[in-house]
Amino acid sequence: MDEAVIKYYRRLLREEFPNAGALAQATVFVEAVGGRLIHCGNTGNYMQLYFKVDDDRITTIKYLCACEPVANVAVEILCNLVKGKTLDEAASLTEEPFYQFLGTRDEKLRVKVAGLIQLLNEGIAQYRNPHDAPSREPKNKISWDGNLSR
Repeated sequence: MDEAVIKYYRRLLREEFPNAGALAQATVFVEAVGGRLIHCGNTGNYMQLYFKVDDDRITTIKYLCACEPVANVAVEILCNLVKGKTLDEAASLTEEPFYQFLGTRDEKLRVKVAGLIQLLNEGIAQYRNPHDAPSREPKNKISWDGNLSR
């Protein structure tokens, strides 16, 4: 694992992952399970993003996840980067601010960041097109092998 990622992960451990946790009455809920989007592996891993939107701005963003440390680092940075941003600003987020934040272009980080940006944009799309999106509290969950289960 990259030294910058390790250093930031240790900081997050001391700070008790400040953006971690579910968000009651979230405006948007989106999740990835297994290898879908965030590439955390195929068994038992998940990432859930919860955010509140007020006046087209992300006022609060939280997450729950069971992933390796690189994903925890990436999602904490994501939360810091998009909190307070408009949906348009958040939707235009690129990978570069993550690399600048940590001072590394680690390949494992790159893969997680790309997946998280995709997951964020999926959540924004759900918010903007609620009739086309699944319910925020989905009845269909994605199973560990990536198939829909009922």
